[in-house]
Amino acid sequence: MNGVDDRDRVRYRRAHLADLESIERLENEVFSDTTYQYTILRQLFDLHGKQWLIAELDGEVIGHALMLEKAGRALLASLAVTAKCRSQGFGRSLLVKILEICVEANIDVVELTVRPTNEPARKLFSSLGFEVITHDDQYFGPDHPRFVMECVLAQWSGREC
Repeated sequence: MNGVDDRDRVRYRRAHLADLESIERLENEVFSDTTYQYTILRQLFDLHGKQWLIAELDGEVIGHALMLEKAGRALLASLAVTAKCRSQGFGRSLLVKILEICVEANIDVVELTVRPTNEPARKLFSSLGFEVITHDDQYFGPDHPRFVMECVLAQWSGREC
């Protein structure tokens, strides 16, 4: 993978049921402390499959983003890019695509959580207009702290901050 050329070749599409095994592998690779089991992924797909975006390069799933929407608000439940494709702009592109989908769906606010120690992700989210609204020391249980961040889409307007 060679960065700029690969970014031109990446394909973004809605998730398919057949993607769940790749998503499960990606989740296990990226999030060692809080991963989804296949059964939960299947249930999420049944309920929110249309809100799941895949980044694919040469037929391989290299990233995914799952957005859960309710009453004009969305939760970015997961955003992950495989290790070999990080720091090449794929995560940023995937997040921008999800935010564009949210704007088209008339969603007002997008919320997400991020580990306080995940500085690259926090910088990415901040650069696209997300702000920390709270810190929860036990968001996913003991010893699993998270910052809760949100982006007000009326202020985002498709532009990077």
